[in-house]
Amino acid sequence: TYAILFAAPVLITILSIPILGETVRAHRWVAVVLGMIGVLVVLRPGSAPLGLGHLAALTSASCTAMTSVVMRKIGGVERREVLLLYPLLANFAVMLCILPFVYIPMPLGDLGLLLLIAVLAVLAMTLTIRAYTLADAALVAPMQYSQIIWATAYGAMFFDELPDGATILGTGIIIASGIYIV
Repeated sequence: TYAILFAAPVLITILSIPILGETVRAHRWVAVVLGMIGVLVVLRPGSAPLGLGHLAALTSASCTAMTSVVMRKIGGVERREVLLLYPLLANFAVMLCILPFVYIPMPLGDLGLLLLIAVLAVLAMTLTIRAYTLADAALVAPMQYSQIIWATAYGAMFFDELPDGATILGTGIIIASGIYIV
């Protein structure tokens, strides 16, 4: 399901045309199609039944794409603090509604790690907002492909998961298309 998440930069490239009025030339469209083929290579449709995880990943990719495009659209006229604050407040409100149903007390030592994650997330959001206000969405979005490297490294380090040949091939196609779009 993580491969669907990497479709977000392709979706951003597509959405940047009608919403932002950006021009995506034919050679970039070829790269977009190749990126989607890469996602299909990783997913291998039919090899496993589609589940809620796939739907959640697709929803996440779609929301990420829309957020990035809207950020680019209003980034020039809206203050960065506002662009940072509203998504954080929305996330807080949604999680607060879900919390009573899934809450498990956490050890006190984990609160420090949680604070570190929060600080890094705010820093990442700040830098992402800045990037989208300075450059075309179709150019910034493919940089999110670096997440593939991190996801693979963390999967190997923490969960002893290594990608198979098809996953490596599909990921390579996705990364190559993203680099070409840039």
